[in-house]
Amino acid sequence: MNVTDPIHLFRQSAKRWPLRAALQVEGRTITYQELDAWSNAIAHRVIGQGHAGERIAFVARKEAPSYAAILGIMKAGSAYVPLPPDGPTTRWTTMLQRAGVRALVGREQVDDLDGIDGGEQGTHAPPDMPTNGEAYVLFTSGSTGGPKGVSVGRANVAAYLEHQLAVNEFHSTDRFSQFFALTFDLSVHDLFVCWAVGGCLCVPTPSELMGAASYAREAGITVWFSVPSLVVLQQRLRTLNEGALPDVRIALFCGESLTWSVLRAFAAAAPNGRLINLYGPTEATIAIAAYEADRGSLGQEGVVPIGRTFRSTDGRIAGEELELCGPQLARGYVGDQEATDRAFRVEQGVRWYRTGDRVRMDDQDVLHFLGRTDDQLKIMGHRVEPAEVDAALAPLLGGTPVITLPREEGGAVRLYTFVQGVVDQPALMNELRRVLPSYMLPERILQVDRMPMTAHGKLDRRALLEQVEHG
Repeated sequence: MNVTDPIHLFRQSAKRWPLRAALQVEGRTITYQELDAWSNAIAHRVIGQGHAGERIAFVARKEAPSYAAILGIMKAGSAYVPLPPDGPTTRWTTMLQRAGVRALVGREQVDDLDGIDGGEQGTHAPPDMPTNGEAYVLFTSGSTGGPKGVSVGRANVAAYLEHQLAVNEFHSTDRFSQFFALTFDLSVHDLFVCWAVGGCLCVPTPSELMGAASYAREAGITVWFSVPSLVVLQQRLRTLNEGALPDVRIALFCGESLTWSVLRAFAAAAPNGRLINLYGPTEATIAIAAYEADRGSLGQEGVVPIGRTFRSTDGRIAGEELELCGPQLARGYVGDQEATDRAFRVEQGVRWYRTGDRVRMDDQDVLHFLGRTDDQLKIMGHRVEPAEVDAALAPLLGGTPVITLPREEGGAVRLYTFVQGVVDQPALMNELRRVLPSYMLPERILQVDRMPMTAHGKLDRRALLEQVEHG
């Protein structure tokens, strides 16, 4: 048994602190004893219906049954596949097919899947199941049109937890934020770091999430973890006032570039908090590098460094691209060996992952993020390939030129889709809503008479984006 296996750590906490709050969600407090029993019941049903060791889906609403489902699925030695609660169902179908899912926990009806009831009855633990298998499959945007499923093993998660628990003094009295969607791998940190130490996971409602700083103050959050853009939103709402978060003692940020100006604002609001910038793609399990900012260095401008890779991992720079190795590297992409072989390669017995992130290393061996080698973006922390928007529209356009481009507006990245010629813009947008999640939808679809070209015969992206501002 790996001592930092996520389920092993949860069970230890449930045994040590059975009556302590494990989860606060929807105005309800659930103890470790209750969450343990609930997830045991789900595990028994998964095993009893013959799905132990398989991939099992659930609709990832941030409600109590979802957290029990994650634990129950993993207790059965299975891997969970979270489906975005806002759909669309066509995307669910693609995800389920690519992951080979045959069962679903919850009340939803999905054709050709076995339904597993997530009721609360049952207390005794299921039989011990293998812990060296798959933990979850999370889908990210794919440039070839359609989501790409990353397979992450329990040993990968255990390696991440081992590092976090060694370098950060999390306490059983800590109250952890849970701001991330359960389809986002940073949520795995929220759940299993919290439950490893006997803390309480605090889940805001969607409206409370909008005012995350106010929620954190009222909920007594001591460990904050978010994308930087959530902090920017709090600044706009004027809830991130000086001293507003006195209880926060550890603040972590990941998923997007963190600027020093944003970090300064948060530092003023949380005067007692350590400030840690994490970096890592889904393929490297949650995060794989860290930089802790000294409060004396907050006067800098630009982007906060991504730091150094974790002790058990390693990184190298090929050209400008960061490549990673170590026990946190995911297994690859489900149902896509070609993509796996492109991104992961073995050299002299060592497996490396090509991140696609451009970095530089300073004379202190600290890594600094410079951008991407491709067109991949981060929107509220979600990986987005603009080409996936174009691929979704292609069947309707019959070869008509189309391109989706990003534009930064007020500290946030927004997408705009440009189509050559006269098109039915509302119909195209409705099609995108049918096949893409909300965070991938463009702000607008704009018509252009002809795609502008530069003097070198390349698409003039700047000229297109100027049309957003000038009509």
